[in-house]
Amino acid sequence: MITTLKFLALVIVLNIVRYLFAYVPLEHMITLPMFSVMSENPSYFNTNFTPSDWATSFFYNFMMWLTCAWVFMLMHPRLKGHMVVRALKVYGLMFLMFASISAIYMNHYSHPREFYYYSILDSLLVFPWVAVATGLLWPLFFKPIAHETH
Repeated sequence: MITTLKFLALVIVLNIVRYLFAYVPLEHMITLPMFSVMSENPSYFNTNFTPSDWATSFFYNFMMWLTCAWVFMLMHPRLKGHMVVRALKVYGLMFLMFASISAIYMNHYSHPREFYYYSILDSLLVFPWVAVATGLLWPLFFKPIAHETH
């Protein structure tokens, strides 16, 4: 039970770290045109978020980072290198999954393609950010096991 609570606390911190990244100017260079594409296409995108829409969006993002952290928890003992390197390996794999799903949607739906390009580009910045945070925070939340040391 304690481990589950620590894990959930870590995921909450990772979500906070992710949203702190939103204030980095480089991400704004990507999200501003992405939001512009959304506002220009109101038949596809909901740009009038209600509090319920925001709560749902934050929940979906929480679940995405929970999934990434869960895969990291399962894979990191079998990987070599510093915890940050291990996290970059796992989150790189998770980025490929995210980008692949975005590309599939881009190919199958008539939504503006630019949205998906910006979304993939944004995730290319965010996934490594959260990976580094995971690699640095993991040992603070979970005591390393002898065979996990680098």
